[in-house]
Amino acid sequence: MMTLSEIAQKATLSDQPVVHNIYQANGSKLIAIGMKTGVVLQKHTVSLKTKLMVIKGEIDFNTATESVRLAVPDSLHIPLNVAHSVEAYNDTLFLLLLEQD
Repeated sequence: MMTLSEIAQKATLSDQPVVHNIYQANGSKLIAIGMKTGVVLQKHTVSLKTKLMVIKGEIDFNTATESVRLAVPDSLHIPLNVAHSVEAYNDTLFLLLLEQD
């Protein structure tokens, strides 16, 4: 298993988001995503309750109607079935906690 530091380091060398599953049990999943400055996690939706937590750097969370800049220690409940993208404002690492109802 990769550590969060290893994910962040790998992200600085990649032009794509570095996504790694950290934990999964009982319908919950924890995912770490590292991105270097300017990298974009393309538009997508979530169908599970998802909380985004920034643990390094800053990101822009973008929907069709708004853009929100998040930095350490910000968190956000991602709206269900709303198309959004995430752009790294600077080198960043964030966690996604996904939970089934």
